[in-house]
Amino acid sequence: MNLKRRLFLSKTASTFLCNFSKNICFTKDSKNNFAQYLSAGADVNGNYFLSGLTHLGVEQFRLLIPGRGHGIALRPNSKEVAVFARRPGQFFVVADILTGGKIAQINSIKGRHFYGHGIFSPDGLWLYASENEYDSGRGVIGVYDVKDSYSLVETISTHGIGPHEIVLLEGGKTIVVANGGILTHPDSNRLSLNLSEMNSSLTYIEIDSGKMLSTHKLSPELQLMSIRHLDVAPDDEIALVMQYQGPRHHLHPLVGFQKGSNPINLSSAPDAIGFRMKNYCGSVAFDSSGKLIAVSSPRGGIITFWSVHERRFLSSLNVIDASGVSSENNPESFVISNGQGQIFRHSPLSQKTEILTSTVNTLWDNHLLLAGNS
Repeated sequence: MNLKRRLFLSKTASTFLCNFSKNICFTKDSKNNFAQYLSAGADVNGNYFLSGLTHLGVEQFRLLIPGRGHGIALRPNSKEVAVFARRPGQFFVVADILTGGKIAQINSIKGRHFYGHGIFSPDGLWLYASENEYDSGRGVIGVYDVKDSYSLVETISTHGIGPHEIVLLEGGKTIVVANGGILTHPDSNRLSLNLSEMNSSLTYIEIDSGKMLSTHKLSPELQLMSIRHLDVAPDDEIALVMQYQGPRHHLHPLVGFQKGSNPINLSSAPDAIGFRMKNYCGSVAFDSSGKLIAVSSPRGGIITFWSVHERRFLSSLNVIDASGVSSENNPESFVISNGQGQIFRHSPLSQKTEILTSTVNTLWDNHLLLAGNS
């Protein structure tokens, strides 16, 4: 669902105390808890923000940011997070999730824009961001030195076009990139410029050398399928979800799994569910056990749940404008956000759903990050 439609559907009251001189808003009880989930969002007045929420969905802070946010990365052994502008945005903001304050704002260098995602190194010294070198069309990863005020110090090729989400394998030496295959340019906003030549891939890259270790592609009949979002389990199993750029009446698998040197293994939902997904997946997350994944399809208003071991569809949950999905500390359970300010907890095996909170004047964006223990 696009942002204008979300704004139209959202309620308009506000429950926050704001200090606009510092671009921070707090709930009245913010001193009693700390943020454990992070999400970008917007309000009906067109303000964009990063929010921190407790494990019960109570919003603790709201930090205004320059534009629409997307993915969020947690710095290890720290209370710092980075929120990235939605493509083709040109900023990321670093925040302190204890205070809700802004630590830094970094703008993309000339000739590049961010794709909305990034990750920190395990030691927290480096931030890696997926970016587009838009005049050449080359996908790159910008490497930022955290200790040097997040200065850009290196550029690594993603060996593809349109890198979107990136994840780090357990050893901390290999990045896996979802090269979406779609060429974009800021002058054309979000228009896809190369559909007839799309070339999506899942690519493993050695960080130190920038060497491509392996690349995995879909079959030729899925040439219009864009690999977009990833999550990784502790055993380095990759879950990938996709967005199909062809006719909406075409029905293709949108969920896949991949590990090591194995090919991408695609999984299909029943036809009725597949059509509900509308060829579009917005985010994916493993549960804390690594046995299940949740996949959001905001255009279809549905969350689907899948068995990792059996590579099969399990169940679905109707959620209007379903957006962010995240693990929680309890296994076999997920936390879910939507574009109408709601936060849910759902267990796909017991089919138990609990609405944690419904926040007015809030439109949660596509991603939700677990950043602490309950």
